Amino acid sequence: MFTVATYNIHKGHSMTQGSRIVQLKAGLAELAADIICLQEVQEINTKRTINHAIWGQSQLASLHDNHYPFCVYGANAIYRHGDHGNAILSKYPIVSWQNIDVSDHRLEQRGLLHAQIDHPRHGDLHVVCVHFGLFKGGRNRQAQALIAHIEKHVPHDATLIIAGDFNDWNLHVHRALTQHLKVIDAVEHLQETEVGRTFPSLMPWFKLDRLYVRGLSVQSAKIHSGSIWRSRSDHAPICAQLM
Repeated sequence: MFTVATYNIHKGHSMTQGSRIVQLKAGLAELAADIICLQEVQEINTKRTINHAIWGQSQLASLHDNHYPFCVYGANAIYRHGDHGNAILSKYPIVSWQNIDVSDHRLEQRGLLHAQIDHPRHGDLHVVCVHFGLFKGGRNRQAQALIAHIEKHVPHDATLIIAGDFNDWNLHVHRALTQHLKVIDAVEHLQETEVGRTFPSLMPWFKLDRLYVRGLSVQSAKIHSGSIWRSRSDHAPICAQLM
């Protein structure tokens, strides 16, 4: 059995509280996942150099530390003072990876980060970390791009995890993925209820974050909420134990 989590960390920063790196590191330690998919990782921000100076390293390096010897990062949004994107942290070796640009327009730069992980029991484990756009048309096109990529690059009998922030409150993407890729939502499948609410963490109402699996058995699934998690990001993380 191993544990997978997905978490939108809101660039590790709060307008009112400043850097949240210390809180986020504590949160990742609490999740204790073997594989973590992160969205809105702000790897570089020259306007907040003091935050990097505190740790003496990048945001991603600060988060994965010594607990995750393998990690990959895909910069989706690149701007004058830095960039942000998706990241996958893993305790198992990452043998290959690629970042696919699925931006629908220049104001919303989005990507799919696909890593192939060497798992001690399952062998080739494909993990795709995603962050989709805010507009319905763009999300649907991004979902089709994800489906096409999986069908082309992931064998049908391979174990598959797709996790991230889908911004899919109307469930259009959810229906497309479950129908075409035959994946199951970990929270929905185990609890036999609607996909869990994760946003905003202050009072979760929207079903934005998902953790889908194929070829794996879901043993447990939980959305982490409460006052401590509200201080870490505007999204609540999802964590699932899989076999």
